[in-house]
Amino acid sequence: MRTQRMSDDAIATLLGRALRDRRLRKNITQNELAELTGVSTPTLQKLEKGKGTIANLISTLRGVGAIDLLVPLITPPPVSPLAVSRTGSPKKRIRAASSHTMGPKGSPQHERTGTSASVSSLLIPKKNHKGNNDGQDS
Repeated sequence: MRTQRMSDDAIATLLGRALRDRRLRKNITQNELAELTGVSTPTLQKLEKGKGTIANLISTLRGVGAIDLLVPLITPPPVSPLAVSRTGSPKKRIRAASSHTMGPKGSPQHERTGTSASVSSLLIPKKNHKGNNDGQDS
């Protein structure tokens, strides 16, 4: 099935049908599933028609024992060992600059928070060799 070429409504309709099929395979009525998941029967009917919210879809998938279908969506993609060996490190995440972190004239303003602040705090300062009074040679 070529879902890339399908409209959003067509995909939502297929998801609703798949949810209905799973419910029927488990031999659960709409009323039973609605009570089990904490959504109303009309909400469940809308979901089976491809309408509704993500939160209701999640609770309904949990009710029919199909929550594992969402795992590929929420699992981050694996880092390719070949890409790491070629570049020497995994690809760094690039963040978008928000309007509150923009400095004068629209240039990004870097704050000393997060990873950059923790990295600089881990650096060992260089010893000052002049005036070294501890009696050790450098």
